[in-house]
Amino acid sequence: MSHLPLNQSLALLTILISLTAVGLWLEQRFVWASRVGASLIILILAAIFSNLGIIPSQAPVYEWIYGPVTSLAIVWLLLLVNLGELRKLGRKTLLAFAISILGTLLGGIVASAIFQGHFGPDTGKLGASLTASYIGGSLNFIAVGRGVGLPDNLFSGATAADNLLTALWMGMTLVLPSSLGYFLPPSELDSSPSVSSPGKGILQTNGFAALDLAILLGVGLGIIQLAEGLHQWLPGIPAIVWLTTLSLALAQFGWVRLLRGTSQLGIFGLNLFFTVIGAGSHLGSVLNLGLEIIGFALVIVTVHGLITFGFGVWLGLDMELLAIASQAAIGGPSTAMAQAMGRQRTHLVLPAVTLGLLGYAIGNYIGFSFNFIFEAIS
Repeated sequence: MSHLPLNQSLALLTILISLTAVGLWLEQRFVWASRVGASLIILILAAIFSNLGIIPSQAPVYEWIYGPVTSLAIVWLLLLVNLGELRKLGRKTLLAFAISILGTLLGGIVASAIFQGHFGPDTGKLGASLTASYIGGSLNFIAVGRGVGLPDNLFSGATAADNLLTALWMGMTLVLPSSLGYFLPPSELDSSPSVSSPGKGILQTNGFAALDLAILLGVGLGIIQLAEGLHQWLPGIPAIVWLTTLSLALAQFGWVRLLRGTSQLGIFGLNLFFTVIGAGSHLGSVLNLGLEIIGFALVIVTVHGLITFGFGVWLGLDMELLAIASQAAIGGPSTAMAQAMGRQRTHLVLPAVTLGLLGYAIGNYIGFSFNFIFEAIS
């Protein structure tokens, strides 16, 4: 790989940041873009620029973004997870989320069995990445996909399928409680469904100072270095698993939640990652894989839905609660919060965010375990 001169590297980085900014602006400005998702818009824009020859398909800048920048983004978003908030959730809320996770896992197993002949040795990697995504969200998708070595063309196709199915499923979870409610007796929600202050980082809009940025950078880089050192000491455990564990451990200290800008930096870093994936995508190969990957994701989400609502209703759980738990697993904290607000269930907004953050916390572990077990069986 040839190294670009400094001025060309800076010009390329400027274009990538601009594409990220355009995607984030469109998501905030237009309803259709918010439904599609900034990550998919950014990936498509970068793919168009790359295929038109405006930006290269490979460059040292991409390695920098793919490596330390993405790792920093993962650390920052995991620093939002306050596991202490879980004790404030009622048993039914946690049970609903556990059923959603079970549905995703069974969906991943079924999809991998169906499509193994098509994706061959990459089936486990794809299944692990999408399973992790449908337990927490894009954070887990990127972390696991990168950790298991998911090829770039599958990364691009899976990103498109992931965003499509997440949007469709959000529509379904908005409709299902009302539709199925006609055939079911009313049930009780948890007696204490609200949470005092979860997900401050996701909900906060305050600006942040230079001191916050300095601390977040120092903490993030320190965790990355420590995770790499632990990986060299115990090579059998991927560095991303160490990074996840260290970030979650640090996130339990109260002073971490006082830092401003954590979520904004994390979201920006993850979306910048999608410019790299888009730049390395050849549209022809991605389109050839598109239908099969959409089918793969569709199987996971379908099984997830059948298990979540079928088993959940059988246990007498409330339909609204099941819909929130399902969306927290499939889309993460932001879409779960939107789900609660869209259904005008404001008392479920904060539990929705908490469940989404819990998905962040456990999605990576489950995704890597899925790949390990699948490869062992295969």
